[in-house]
Amino acid sequence: MGHEQVTSQVLVSAAWQQLVHADRVRALAATDPMDVRVQPVDQGCWRVVDATAVWGDPEMLLGFIERTVDGFDCTLMASLHEHRHTGSLEAAHQYFEDQCGHPDEAPC
Repeated sequence: MGHEQVTSQVLVSAAWQQLVHADRVRALAATDPMDVRVQPVDQGCWRVVDATAVWGDPEMLLGFIERTVDGFDCTLMASLHEHRHTGSLEAAHQYFEDQCGHPDEAPC
């Protein structure tokens, strides 16, 4: 694989990630905090969704919560590189509610 091909693949990947990121930020901004739901996926793992989105719509997924030894880690789909740690599942739910409904400011 030549240098040109690798450079091209990196640029395409970066552009795709930026597009996905922008879509997730828009979805988050449009979500009413009262519509945020936490759904169990597996033992110690939950997904966070917009309850008003159509089932199967990628914008329905806002993030994930994972139980850790000392609390809960929150991963926001709009900023996958950032994580928030909370002490309870309720505080994790509140974190996601606080991130929604701000169309004039991006959360990341």
